[in-house]
Amino acid sequence: MREHFVGVASDADDPEDEVLDLARRIEGAMMLPFVIFADAEGNYLDGYSGVVTPPYLLKKLGELTAS
Repeated sequence: MREHFVGVASDADDPEDEVLDLARRIEGAMMLPFVIFADAEGNYLDGYSGVVTPPYLLKKLGELTAS
């Protein structure tokens, strides 16, 4: 499953404009970390704010690869 994803990190104190545009799509985002899922063209797919468990992250990745 990981071959479908690329991890990208951005500085929360000085994020790129493209990252800010995607982060604004996360409903109720109040707590770091922000995790954003985007397609190869940079279109927002999903995201969340705050810490989640590894099983939740794996579930979300599975859902995104299935769609």
